[in-house]
Amino acid sequence: MKREPDIHETQPERLSAPEEPYRDPNMETIQRVEGGGPIRKVNMEQMPKPLRYFGYAVAGFMLVCTVIFLVSGWLN
Repeated sequence: MKREPDIHETQPERLSAPEEPYRDPNMETIQRVEGGGPIRKVNMEQMPKPLRYFGYAVAGFMLVCTVIFLVSGWLN
């Protein structure tokens, strides 16, 4: 009498390698250039002064708009 192997129906018979996403060979150099690595946190102290002041102005403007939005909703 021949014994069947102990394989569960939900388990794969063999391990499969994960498939890599499709990469167009014509666009490979462009994709490599655009990659740039993971997003890093912005260090404002290393930025040039005009860019740093612009960043502070945008952050301040967003803060003021948020406060105005909250106060106007609270008053109505």
